[in-house]
Amino acid sequence: MSHSLKEEKKQLRKSIKETLGKIDEQNVKEQSDAVTQKVLQLPQYQKASAISVFLSMPGREVSTSAIVTDALGQGKKVFIPYIHPETDSGKSKIMDMLRLKDESDQQNLKPDAWGIPSLSAEGIEERENALGGRGISDAGHRGHSSVELDLIFMPGMAFDSANNRLGHGKGFYDRYLSRIRENIGRGEAPARFPVLIALALREQLLPPMEQVPASDDDWKIDRLVIPD
Repeated sequence: MSHSLKEEKKQLRKSIKETLGKIDEQNVKEQSDAVTQKVLQLPQYQKASAISVFLSMPGREVSTSAIVTDALGQGKKVFIPYIHPETDSGKSKIMDMLRLKDESDQQNLKPDAWGIPSLSAEGIEERENALGGRGISDAGHRGHSSVELDLIFMPGMAFDSANNRLGHGKGFYDRYLSRIRENIGRGEAPARFPVLIALALREQLLPPMEQVPASDDDWKIDRLVIPD
């Protein structure tokens, strides 16, 4: 990625963060409720048997807790992000999607340093991995043997009308989607790719004439759900 592109992304993240910081909690709740109702009506969601859902940063993005509760209640398999060191050195991190067992499991999640409900390390090795098998992927075994997800709900900082997404700058989702593509390319998974649906507050959608700065390595979404 060029220095100029990095700088453009940095400035847009800063601008969106300042905008989101001015929204009150009630506004976020009302927008989240509207987004949730739209999601529950989507054919892609209704047909999905296995989904991945990001868990929300308080006050800064759409709350997904009601979507998780609904999916679990319908008997869908629900996988949530689990970020962990990729190597023993712990210098780099990787994201896996691990299965949430039930509503009680959901309620027992503990907030991490950003306030995001997260899985504890205890019992991780027993959790089903969305890429197949159980437990986390390690540096020597980047994926497992299959891709089970029908739908991935994507977080982000900003989006545009061309389906470009600006992430939080860590690259976790871009790398995770690349791992899915690699598994499918090796013939180790069904020849299908999960539908990518982003959820956003209206303030995160750029005006029609503006675009998210993006390179060829940045994944586009298939659909964006906003309150309006």
